[in-house]
Amino acid sequence: MKIIVKLLICVLLLVITIATTILANATVELTQGGVYSKVYLPIAVGEIKWNAAGSISASRPMLNGLQGPVVTNTGEALQLKAWCQDKIITETLPLQATELQLNCHGQHYRYPLQTQPFTINADLPQAERIAVISDLEGNIAFFEQWARKAGVTDANGNWQFGNGQVVILGDAVDRGRQVFDLLWRLYALAQQAQQHGGQLLLLHGNHEQYVMRGLVDRVETEHFWAIEQLMPYEQSFTANTVLGSWLRQQPIIARIGGYLFTHGGISANTLASGLNLQQLNQRYYATLPQPADAISDADYQLFYGPTGLSQYRALLSDDSQQQQANEQHLQQLLAYFAADTLVIGHTPALKPEKKYAGKLIVVEAEHSDTALLISSGEAHFIALDMVKTRFKETAPHYRAFNLFSAADWQALAANQAHLSELNRAKAFFNRATKPE
Repeated sequence: MKIIVKLLICVLLLVITIATTILANATVELTQGGVYSKVYLPIAVGEIKWNAAGSISASRPMLNGLQGPVVTNTGEALQLKAWCQDKIITETLPLQATELQLNCHGQHYRYPLQTQPFTINADLPQAERIAVISDLEGNIAFFEQWARKAGVTDANGNWQFGNGQVVILGDAVDRGRQVFDLLWRLYALAQQAQQHGGQLLLLHGNHEQYVMRGLVDRVETEHFWAIEQLMPYEQSFTANTVLGSWLRQQPIIARIGGYLFTHGGISANTLASGLNLQQLNQRYYATLPQPADAISDADYQLFYGPTGLSQYRALLSDDSQQQQANEQHLQQLLAYFAADTLVIGHTPALKPEKKYAGKLIVVEAEHSDTALLISSGEAHFIALDMVKTRFKETAPHYRAFNLFSAADWQALAANQAHLSELNRAKAFFNRATKPE
């Protein structure tokens, strides 16, 4: 027995020695603003990249500018919270407020609030002009360039598209650092569009679904950290927040004239449901307040799973047999929805282009400098003079791991509440369903 105890002690000491040696030679990566991103742990055959973003409260960085705001309707007032560089800003406003204003280190921000209900029309017989973009992922600089080049906004950023229609094919959130900047911009522009007889639609993509249901491991590190100082990230998109409420009014599929729009694509399973466009949107809306375990397999397959409207990818398959099947499938789905062309985002192509003799238009390309504009029913691509790129940290900080820093040790441990919520969300989006 004594020998076994001695062996266990020796093994424990060996493990502690090895772990201490690894950490003594480890490297910490922080974002430009000082948020823990990764810890690089050297081992004999290379290194382990330990994701430190889930630790949430491991540091007190100095961020550049504003993150948020999140505005919550408590039933009695509007509660504003935002992160300004190194501190939380809070403010309480009356429910009748028509505008939010706040200052962050000399920068003034204004956010108009919609006092009249939004009129969302996902099925229009025609439109003189339709401007289409997808997968913005918090890239507000690219959005502003696109909006000017497409004629959606003027030099001052105001709506000048008249009664035209703007269709954003989902995935405005995740990956980028300026997600809330972009959403507040879209929210304000949607108000201007409605005032001029036009419309801005933000169709739900899989990433809008992710953030509303707590799958937040695609959220950019610094942005995630800042919002988590205000509240759990998924709570910033609940139905009682201004942006969360507006987002829940947006459709998952739309038709304007002869053009059909959705984020991922339309599968045979969608056609087999027998639901028309309005019924699909209404049934999707009904799932939004439901907990994950209350959503039926049929609804999961229609809206959240691999054959759902937000996730389907087979229409851009490289497989020759699948492409032949797609020809027939596109004819069927366009006849089913009484449309001429399906327009999708989600799956990146080499460039935005027409496929299958114009029956399909693909608008998502990660390094694209063109965009889709539909004028008098004719689709063409315009030059943007700017390439859309995915966000990447440009100035990370690196330093040695400090064995005597509690914050460095904390960066190795994920926040348990966050981890539990994340695992529940992953289980939902990886859910196995029974064939109908």
